[in-house]
Order: sequence, then C-alpha cells, then structure tokens
Amino acid sequence: MPSTIIDVARKCGYSKATVSRAYTEPDRVSERARNKIYAAAKSLNYTPNAIARAMVRQRTENIAFIIHEKQSPAVLNPFYSPILEAVMRESTRRSYSVFVVTNQDVQLPNGDLYIKKQMDGVIFVGEANPAVIVKLRELNIPVVLLNNLLDMENLLCITTSHYEGAVSAVNHLCARGHRRIGLLAGRFSPQVNEARYNGYFDTLAQQGLEADPRYVLDIEPSLEAGEQAMARLLTLEKRPTAVFCTNDTVAAGAMKAVIRAGLRIPEDVAIVGFDDSSVSRIVEPELTTVRIDMDQMGRLAAEKLFSLIDGASLEETKIVIPTELIVRKSS
Repeated sequence: MPSTIIDVARKCGYSKATVSRAYTEPDRVSERARNKIYAAAKSLNYTPNAIARAMVRQRTENIAFIIHEKQSPAVLNPFYSPILEAVMRESTRRSYSVFVVTNQDVQLPNGDLYIKKQMDGVIFVGEANPAVIVKLRELNIPVVLLNNLLDMENLLCITTSHYEGAVSAVNHLCARGHRRIGLLAGRFSPQVNEARYNGYFDTLAQQGLEADPRYVLDIEPSLEAGEQAMARLLTLEKRPTAVFCTNDTVAAGAMKAVIRAGLRIPEDVAIVGFDDSSVSRIVEPELTTVRIDMDQMGRLAAEKLFSLIDGASLEETKIVIPTELIVRKSS
C-alpha cells in the first residue's frame, strides 16, 4: 500500500496540516521543518497528489522557461544551463514542473498563445517579444525577464552589469600594456550587445586609444564563428595583441585560431572572455573572463516569479547583479 500524508506526519513528528503546507505553501514552513518533512517523505516514497493539489489551489503547478531559438537547447548552452538548473532547483522545492521551450513554441499559427492554460508563470531568458509578454500579462500570467531589459510597465527585469564587466575586461588588457585590442562581439539581445560594445569603446577612449574598425567584428556567438573571426584578425599586418570576446564560447574559438597559427597565449595574443562559464576552465591556458553569477540569476528569477504567482506586488522592476573580473592565464 502506498504511503500517505498521515504516514509522513508520523514519521517526521509534524502535524498533517504542516506536512501539507510544506508542499502547498513552502514559504510558510521553516526550512528546518521542510527538510525534515521532505526527508521523511523520501524515505517512505511518498509523493503528494499533484493533480488534487493543483485543483485545490486552482493552479497548474507548471512554469515555462522560454529561451530564444538561437540559444537553444538550454541544457547544452554553457551560459543558460546553470541558470536553468537553479530555476529547476527552486521549482522542485515548491513541487513545480519546469517546461523548457523556445520562443517559437509559444504561439500557435493563428497568433494565440499555446501555453496560456498550461502555465502559472513564465521566465523569458535573453531576447523576448514584447507583444507576447503583453498577451501573457493580459491573461494574468506573471512574467520575469532574465538577462535583458525591456521598457515595459510593471515588468521585472533581472540582468547583470554587462557594461561594467566589459570596462573591467578592457581596462585589464590596457593595464597589461596592450594598445591594439580587438573585439569579437557575439550577437546577443540588443541590451546585452549595446552594453558590452559600449564598454569596449568607452574604455579605449578613456585610455586615450583609438579603436581600429578592422579589429571589431560582429559575429554569431559560437565556437566556429570565434575561430574564423580570430583567424581573420591574425592575417592583418598589424594584428591586435589582445582580444576581448563577449562570451567564453567565442573566446574558446579565438584561442583555437591563435594556437593553430603557431602563436602563444598570452605572449603573442592575450584573450579575455565573458560569463565565466564552464568553458573558461576547460580551455588551456585557462581563460581570463568576466564572471556572471548565473546560479544567483536563476534562483532570483524563480523566487521572484513564485512570489508574483502567490499574489505579491512588484516592489522593483530592475535588478542588476554585479560582475567580477576573474584573471587567469590567457591574459
């Protein structure tokens, strides 16, 4: 016979009501009590009846994690996979399921929203269509926008200090004596593009350096594009002695091109990336990069979304998580 909520209550020493609340309203139960209840439930192989619970609460107990098709699949994306893991961890704690879809999966051919009856809330990551966000909010489905900024009333945007991170990266290269600094700029959402791009140009100007347009390449944010772009820079008569790449994947591609050209990193060409993804510690030499706390971004996005689902009012519309320059051997 399968275990019941009464069995869990007896096992952990809490009342049936407290056990129920640990699953239906976890924020109203102390962390110590929740951990004890969940441990008892696990030992008894107890699983709350999700359908019954959802009917009582008039919720689907599903949220959507919507990523742009250019960045899909999220589980293989070195930047978005840690964010997704943090969202899933917070969702599991609340007995919620996470549906990972692309922006192409959101709308039906007639323009209607496919997910409107299946989700209690939505996290958009990266690029997002404002018209879709408007439709979701008209249906009273809370939305949180992650790693992007849109000027929309009462929309919570969680981003990071992209501009300041780019400034720290270029200043670091200048401090190492570099004067010919290239930029391999991956095509991200407009807000991210503009911030990192401006950080590069503004810092060169502040350092009294003139940006050489031949050193600036706008590319797809992929390993292959990074390698091809770096190979192109290396053909210049006066090649850059350092390159700032706007993500770690592009930087890894750039490093491949330098090594294949028989040059040394950082002696001949120094390279700095952005994100501090797992890629930065796989490459050799290890990559100097700008760290984004991806776990914090995902956790915060989930926490804020669940607060909105629970009816909390929006206290702020913009949260900026600071970046940090991590200096390793590539520079």
